[in-house]
Amino acid sequence: MKTTLQRVSLPPHRRVLITSDIHGHADGLRAILKKARFTQDDILIIVGDLVEKGPQSLETIRLAMELQKEYTAYVLMGNVDLWRWEYLQSDDPAQQREMRDYSLRAMEWWGGSLLHEMCAEIGVSLQADTDIEALFPAIRRHFAKEIAYLSNLPTILETEKYIFVHGGIPHERLDELVGTDAFPLLKFDDFYHSGLSFQKYVIVGHWPAVLYSPSFPDFRPLIDRQRRVVFLDGACGVKYEGQLNLLILPDGQSEDFQLVTWDHLPVLKALDAQAGSPPQEATYIRWSDRWVTIARRGEEMSDVMYHGKRIAVPTQYLGRENGRDYCRDATDYVLPVSPGDELLLILQCSHGCFVKKDSIAGWYYGKYEMKTEVESI
Repeated sequence: MKTTLQRVSLPPHRRVLITSDIHGHADGLRAILKKARFTQDDILIIVGDLVEKGPQSLETIRLAMELQKEYTAYVLMGNVDLWRWEYLQSDDPAQQREMRDYSLRAMEWWGGSLLHEMCAEIGVSLQADTDIEALFPAIRRHFAKEIAYLSNLPTILETEKYIFVHGGIPHERLDELVGTDAFPLLKFDDFYHSGLSFQKYVIVGHWPAVLYSPSFPDFRPLIDRQRRVVFLDGACGVKYEGQLNLLILPDGQSEDFQLVTWDHLPVLKALDAQAGSPPQEATYIRWSDRWVTIARRGEEMSDVMYHGKRIAVPTQYLGRENGRDYCRDATDYVLPVSPGDELLLILQCSHGCFVKKDSIAGWYYGKYEMKTEVESI
């Protein structure tokens, strides 16, 4: 697919709401828009990746289509959206089998996949031996509108002060990018460490901002005002503890970002005070640098060596890949907590509770009481 560019003017006195990486969480998108009090007077921008890694991919596409009909809304292409479109319209049996097999795994991991949801709607049970030769033509006939919608999503959106793109851009000469291969702009891994700076703010999703946190998992958007780049992805669906991030601008000429978030995690009320550990002394193992040496394996907690430091991690976070041991995102950071604080529960064990407070993950060792789950629709 070739790069396309859409230029729009953001009128004054209208709020601009910006989110990305919904990843099949239509309920989460509805909830965060409700939390932000989204109205017809607002402008919504979704910076790609509507589908996969969640249980409501088909519903999310249809919700995006509905939002664009009823509101001033702009939706961009993400690398996963492009990937799904390419496979859905492909006649290559190898690609069709790959999508089928991925979808079966996705059901186990995330409780749904776009192909599985499409199959369910047309009365087909997706199995390892499903006849893909008949399936994909039937999918294309029944979901022609949704597939066409994905194919027409623009790559880049430019306004007076902002450039929106899912992965990243190598420069601001956008007209030179039009017609080139879109994929590198949609899957621009580790865009932060490219070191690029811009005149207009460039707002991207794709690579979860938490992977850029130096000492502990921080799921809030990373806003680099010096380089004028905003990293928006809250790892919704990609990580169990991920969240949807929504940035709000008072109008399209403003640089005053306000944050609204949505989580699916259950809520605790802290009963005890807890002093936090110094952030500069915390160790944070992230997926982009996940290799460890196991020093002691326990039933609930294990000790691993990570860049010369010994850190206790949940045993269930350990895995093995290509003959090497790894640990998914973990930290020894202890959160500062006051009685009455709301904490979002990620993991509970005899070691303590791994929680999020104000979008930052760490450990809490005090007493607590359970509250209701975070608002969802």
